[in-house]
Amino acid sequence: GHSGSGKSTLIKLLYRLYDVDKGAISIDNEDIRNIKQESLRSELSIVPQECILFDDTIYNNVAFSNPKATRKEVIAAMKFAQLYQVVKEFPKQEKTIVGERGVKLSGGEKQRVSIARAILANKKILVLDEATSALDSQTEFDIQRDLTKLMEGRTSLIIAHRLSTIMKADKIIVLNKGEIVQVGKHTELIKKPGQYRKLWKLQKGGYIN
Repeated sequence: GHSGSGKSTLIKLLYRLYDVDKGAISIDNEDIRNIKQESLRSELSIVPQECILFDDTIYNNVAFSNPKATRKEVIAAMKFAQLYQVVKEFPKQEKTIVGERGVKLSGGEKQRVSIARAILANKKILVLDEATSALDSQTEFDIQRDLTKLMEGRTSLIIAHRLSTIMKADKIIVLNKGEIVQVGKHTELIKKPGQYRKLWKLQKGGYIN
């Protein structure tokens, strides 16, 4: 859906930042209002559009998602996210201080920190909130491959307005002004008149094949 259609609001509801007034959100047939917030959030991992980094080392920024992880596990997560290959070129490698809000890292590097965190956290439900929308096309393409590997074997919720991100999803839900207007697979939705096909026609001339 377009900006302001309600995509991120749904994720806030999932995280119980506030609860629904009507209906229910269920995970494995259990209403999430019956689950403690801490317990619910402990099974969710999010890769946000803007990765929040601390003025600390790259290593500690990744390890933050799982303080009990061993050094071997942290480095393995960094390698999986294609972060270690970049970091080892830095003079202090993973001990490099990222600066306030990660000012010393590029957008792609920050996103790889976010992905490494999600890998290390190893949660059952993965949320990608516009995870690549702020990146250039080449970096987005590289990170999309990492995210595809990360999603294997997990329930993944992908928020996007770039259709390249969601084309292979099992179910696509199209939002418009807070309403669900279409539901289906990519191959079904591009054949039907509606919001999804409009977005597809706008975008396919650019970076989508």
